[in-house]
Amino acid sequence: MVKIAPSILAADFGLLAEEIKAAERAGADLIHLDIMDGHFVPNLSFGAGVAKISKKATSLPHDAHLMVTDPEHHIEAFAKLGLEIISFHIEIDGKKEEWERGWVYHAKKVANVDRIARLIERIRELGSKPGLVVNPPTDVDLTFPFLKDIDLLLLMSVNPGFAGQKFISNVYDKIKHADRFRRQNKLRFEIMVDGGVGLDNANALSEAGADILVAGSSFFGATNYGEFIRAIKS
Repeated sequence: MVKIAPSILAADFGLLAEEIKAAERAGADLIHLDIMDGHFVPNLSFGAGVAKISKKATSLPHDAHLMVTDPEHHIEAFAKLGLEIISFHIEIDGKKEEWERGWVYHAKKVANVDRIARLIERIRELGSKPGLVVNPPTDVDLTFPFLKDIDLLLLMSVNPGFAGQKFISNVYDKIKHADRFRRQNKLRFEIMVDGGVGLDNANALSEAGADILVAGSSFFGATNYGEFIRAIKS
C-alpha cells in the first residue's frame, strides 16, 4: 500500500506542532520537510529549528528534501536531529534554466560524480538514509549509477520552490522507468513523488510504481485529514 508523507510546508505554522500531531493521528506514514535556500530554488523555507519542532511533535519518521546548492553545509545539522532520510538533488552542479513554469536547475549529465558519491556516503556515515532528487526536466537515468547506494529516489512533479503548483505529468514515465530498473537489478530503494499530488492522481502514481506520495496543499487543505489519507490509500 502506498505511503503518505504530508509536507509541513503547507501546514499552518502558527499551529505547527498540532498540525503534525493531527497528521500522525490521521494515519500519515512519515513527515516531509522541504528545506530551501533561496538560491537552488526561488524561495526560502525553514531550517533545522523547524525540523526539531517536528521531531518533538511526532514519533513518525522524517525525510528532509534539501533544495539547496550546497548540501554539504546542511546534512550534519539534520542528521544530528535524527532525521531518518536526507535527500539532495542530482542537479546541484547543473544549470539554472527556464522550463515551462519558471526557472529550475537542470542537469544533462552528472558533472561531478565524486561529489554525489561523497554526499551519499556522508549521509549514511551520519546515521541517516541517503536519497537523490530529480527535477522535472532532468532525465532520471542520471541517477541510475547511484541507485544501489541510496534508499530513496524522489521524483519532482512540479518545479520545486512553492507549494500548490500544478502537477507535471512527465513524472509517470520516470516512475515506470525507475521501477523497471529497480526490479531488473533487484534494488530496494523506494520511489517518492512530490508535487501536485491529490486524490485525482494518487492511484495512477501508485500503479506506475510510486511507493510514497508527498501531499502538501491537498493534505493540509482537506477538511478531514484522516478521510483524505483513507481515500488515497483505498
